[in-house]
Amino acid sequence: MAIAEGKTLLAECGSLDPKGYQHAEKLHVYIQEVLTSANLRVSDLDAIAVSAGPGSYTGLRIGVVSAKGLAQPHSLPILAYSSLEALGEAARELAPNLHAHDRIWAAMDARRMEVYSAVFTGNGERLSPDAPQLLEEMPIHASASDADYKVYGVGDGVAKALASWPNLRVVPIEYASARHGISMALRAFEAKDFADTAALTPAYLKAYRAGSPKLGLPNT
Repeated sequence: MAIAEGKTLLAECGSLDPKGYQHAEKLHVYIQEVLTSANLRVSDLDAIAVSAGPGSYTGLRIGVVSAKGLAQPHSLPILAYSSLEALGEAARELAPNLHAHDRIWAAMDARRMEVYSAVFTGNGERLSPDAPQLLEEMPIHASASDADYKVYGVGDGVAKALASWPNLRVVPIEYASARHGISMALRAFEAKDFADTAALTPAYLKAYRAGSPKLGLPNT
């Protein structure tokens, strides 16, 4: 969770537990913490930004619903941005010397040999849409396959691509933070590119599949 004024980060807090689910337990605690740290109330804000996906089904649903819950009572616009583009911003933050002709392959683990991925230039220009990528069929993304430039991989989906993509350079960031969405949110706000609050749904990129019961419930 983060609060910014323009490009200036005012407050940020959060935690990471890849093996657990803490969205419902901690998200609103963090919201209150950053508001308190910035000495602001929700009504003082100009907009609410939310990462709309791709990502975990549970996390995306909780994030989007929470954004709506904050925005609607105060008639605030919602700014929805891509989780993969935020990863690209994280790579550029950690490796600020990237050149415009370099490539950033942002990849989020989608289980088995699949990732959600997108490709960006070293200066943040998008080259491909967010989409599932089956590594067994396309081990090297088509938009990042030219040998004339360096390709940097970022995200928790990168590790399982290295065996088939030996020239991929790894940016050691697995997950984006809230601050990495600030530049995208600011661009959307300035362009008045607001999400439809009522219609906004997460960008899952593929259909949800229910797993087998794990609590001793009978199979049907």
